[in-house]
Amino acid sequence: MKPIRVGIIGAGGVAQKGHIPSYQRLRDVEVVGIYDPNKVKMDDVAKKFNIQNTFTDYRSLLELDELDVVSVCSPNFLHAEQSIASLEAEKHVLCDKPVAINTEEAEAIIRAVRQSKRKFMVAFCHRFDLPFHIIKNFVDRDELGEIYYAKSSYLRRSGVPGLGSWFTTKKLSGGGPLLDIGIHMLDMSLWMMGNPEPASVMASTYDKLRDKAVRGDWPPKSIRKWDSYTGAFDVEDLATAIIKFKNGSTLFLEASWTGYSETGLNLSLFGTKGGVEFKGVAGGAEEGRTTEFTLHKEIGGELVDLAPNIPPETRSYWDYSFPRAVKHFIECIRTDEETITKPQEILNSIKIVESIYASAEKGKAIEL
Repeated sequence: MKPIRVGIIGAGGVAQKGHIPSYQRLRDVEVVGIYDPNKVKMDDVAKKFNIQNTFTDYRSLLELDELDVVSVCSPNFLHAEQSIASLEAEKHVLCDKPVAINTEEAEAIIRAVRQSKRKFMVAFCHRFDLPFHIIKNFVDRDELGEIYYAKSSYLRRSGVPGLGSWFTTKKLSGGGPLLDIGIHMLDMSLWMMGNPEPASVMASTYDKLRDKAVRGDWPPKSIRKWDSYTGAFDVEDLATAIIKFKNGSTLFLEASWTGYSETGLNLSLFGTKGGVEFKGVAGGAEEGRTTEFTLHKEIGGELVDLAPNIPPETRSYWDYSFPRAVKHFIECIRTDEETITKPQEILNSIKIVESIYASAEKGKAIEL
C-alpha cells in the first residue's frame, strides 16, 4: 500500500499531543514535514518526532514532493488561510477546531473544499470518545426519541490556556473559552440533536475574573517553553447562551476557563423516549477523561437509570479519542468515504458562535 505522506502546519501543543503521534501510530502513514514560524521550537519538535523536513514558510511545506495530507494546527485566525491554501495545493486537510473565527471564513473553506474535491475534516475529536459514540448509537436507533432540549457545558475552575498568548488575544483567537473548549460541546450537542437549523440566540459573556486568572495546564510547560507572551487578555472568561432551533428544540450552552463554579464536560439530552447524562473531567492532567455516563429510560413501566460500562483504557482524549479521529480521517481518504464532520454542521456551529458574541455585545437576542 502506498504510504500517505503528511505535513504539519504549527508545532504547538495540539500538534505534539494529538496530530503527530496519532499519525505515527498508523501503518503506511508518514509525517514528512513540519512548519512553524518559531524555528527553535520547530527544530526541537522535528527532532523529537523524527520529522525530516522543516519549513519557516508553510507554502514551502505545501510544495514538498508527494505530500498528500496537511494538518492545520496553527492559531485560530490562520485556520482559514492555511486550510484554503492547502486545498488549493490539492492536499487533504485535517483542521483543528475551531474551523474559523467567523461565518465568512467558514464559507470560504467550504467553497474551497468543493472546488478541490479533497477530504476536509475538523478535528472535533470528542466525537470519538467511546461514551459519545455509544450515545450517538442510542440516538440513531431512536432510543431517545425526539431530542427537544439539551444542556451542554465545558467548565474549568482555573484553566486559562497560555495566559497572554494567542489564546487570550482576540485578534488571534477570535474569542475565549467559547471558541477554545465550548465549541467542542456545541458540536457534540448539534451532532446528537441531528444538526437542527438555528433560529435565534440569546447570550452573555463575562470577563469578571480576568485579573485573577492563572495560567492553566495547557499547553504543557515542556511545549510552551519557546513561546513569548504579550500579556494580552481581551477575550471572555465565561460565555453562556440559549439557542433556539427552527424545529422547536432548545440548547443551553456554557463555557468557561475560570470561575468559582462546578467543573466538567457535561451533556444532558432530553428526549421523548429517554434521556442521557454525561459527565467528564475538565481541567488538569485528566481533562477530557470520562467519569460517568447514564441512560435514563422507562422499562416495563418503571423508571430506570442504566450505566454502560466504559473501559478505563478508552477514557483518554489524547490516547484514545484523538488517534481514532485521525485514523478515521485517513480511512476516509483511502476509501473515498465522507468524513464524520459535514459542511452544514461546520457552518452551523460557527454561525451560532458568531451570533453568541453578537448577542452578548448588543444585549439582545439575535435572529438567524
